[in-house]
Amino acid sequence: MRIAVIAALPQTAPPLVAAVRELGHEVPLVVSARRPADWPGHLLSERDLPDGVDLAVPSRPAAITGLLSAYAPDVAVSYGYPRKLPGEAVAVPKLGTVNCHPSALPHYRGPNPVGWAVRNGETSIGVTWHRMDAELDTGAILEQTRIPLSDDDWSFSGINTRVLGAAVPLLPSVLAKLADGDTGQRQDAHDTPWAGLFGADYAEIDWSAPARAVHDQVRAWNIMGHNPRVDGPVAVLDGARWKVRRTSLSQPPQGLGRLMRCGDGPLWITAADRLT
Repeated sequence: MRIAVIAALPQTAPPLVAAVRELGHEVPLVVSARRPADWPGHLLSERDLPDGVDLAVPSRPAAITGLLSAYAPDVAVSYGYPRKLPGEAVAVPKLGTVNCHPSALPHYRGPNPVGWAVRNGETSIGVTWHRMDAELDTGAILEQTRIPLSDDDWSFSGINTRVLGAAVPLLPSVLAKLADGDTGQRQDAHDTPWAGLFGADYAEIDWSAPARAVHDQVRAWNIMGHNPRVDGPVAVLDGARWKVRRTSLSQPPQGLGRLMRCGDGPLWITAADRLT
C-alpha cells in the first residue's frame, strides 16, 4: 500500500516511516507542521527522513487535503500531529486515515491525555489506534494496549518513546483491518471528560495538599509541556513566584533541593525557575 505519514516531530516520524516500510509498504510522503512562534521544541526536517520520502509543510491545515490528494495514498497514518486535520483531508485516503492516541479511548480524549492521567493518579495509560473522522479522537477503535506510568516519567518525550514502542507492533493488525474494510469498534461517548490543557485552576501549588498530590502536579505540568496562556505549576518562595519544574518525594543528596512541608509530609524542590 501507499501510506502517507502525518507527524511533526523528529522523534516520531522517522521510526514510524521505518516501521511502515519494514512491513513492505511505500511511504511517499510525510506531512509535518509549521513551527509556531511560541513552540519550544523542534519540528521535523528533510534530513530526518530517508531517501524517497517527500516532506510537506503545509501553510495551514486546510492545505493538507490538497497535499494528500496529490499523492493519492491508500492509507494515512497520523501520530502526535499538533493540528486538527480537516474532515476533507481525513477522507482522502481510499482505505482510511488512522491515528495513535496515548490513552484508552474513549477515556482522556484531547491534547493532554497523559498529563491528566498523572493528575488523576493513574499508574498506566492506554495506547489506541483508531480511525479518524471529522472530530478529535472520536473515531472507531482498531487496536488498544496499555503501558505503565511511574515516578520516573517526567516528560512527554520520554513517555512517547514507550508509546511508540507499544504502538508499532500493533500496526500490522491495524493496516490489515483497513485493507479488509474493518470499520472498527465504535466508541461510547458516555461520560468522557475532555483532556485539555491545564488552566489557572491547577496552576498554583497548595502546600497544604498531600506531598504526592503536589509531586504529581509538577509531573503533570512537565508532561503536558507548553501552555502559552498559563504558567504552571507556580509556587511562592521567599516572596517571589517560581515555576517549579522538578520535585522529589525522597530526600536528595546533601546540598541539593529545598525542603517543603506539605499537608502530610516533606517534599523537595529540585528545580525551579523564577518568574519575572
